[in-house]
Amino acid sequence: ELYAAHFGDETMFYREGWEHIAKNCGGKLPVEIKCVPEGMVIPNKTVLFTMVNTDPKCYWLTNFLETLLVQVWYPMTVCTNSRFQKLSIYDYM
Repeated sequence: ELYAAHFGDETMFYREGWEHIAKNCGGKLPVEIKCVPEGMVIPNKTVLFTMVNTDPKCYWLTNFLETLLVQVWYPMTVCTNSRFQKLSIYDYM
């Protein structure tokens, strides 16, 4: 019901997949995420994070999580813009 209220259709919730995670993975998501440390200044076109599925039965999980994790792009863009604005201000002080 909660899922349907937010997404308009309860059939979109993949109950079997989430039950598999709860029962066979101890409730832990079977993914390995590696990322660049927070606040690190890195060159353009550098991979910021990788995500690997560790359970073939959860083939759908990486796409599901990637959809959620791309939400980090906005704050990173704000931080990047703020950093360059700060550097520009320092140049004129």
